[in-house]
Amino acid sequence: MALQVKWTENALEDYRLVVDYLLKVWSVDIAARFINIIESRLETLSVFPKIGIASLKEDRVRSIVVTKHNKLYYRVSEDCIEVLNIFDTRQDPKKNKYD
Repeated sequence: MALQVKWTENALEDYRLVVDYLLKVWSVDIAARFINIIESRLETLSVFPKIGIASLKEDRVRSIVVTKHNKLYYRVSEDCIEVLNIFDTRQDPKKNKYD
């Protein structure tokens, strides 16, 4: 049975910022491709929640690569997957509180 996906406010803001950036700097097609990748990854996670890489800092937190520049961090509970944030991998790794 697939788990429900819930977004934190922080994750929604990260998502909005990435999509806004892609629309502004790249194109509608690139932004749509990013949205489709996110949706596909979340569908997969809802069925196979343990496929992500476990965090060394936080229990139950895992990550998956969305694009070469973005990782999605999530927490698995008994009944849902909670999306915590989308991290731009080009940033200083010290800013990432999960890795």
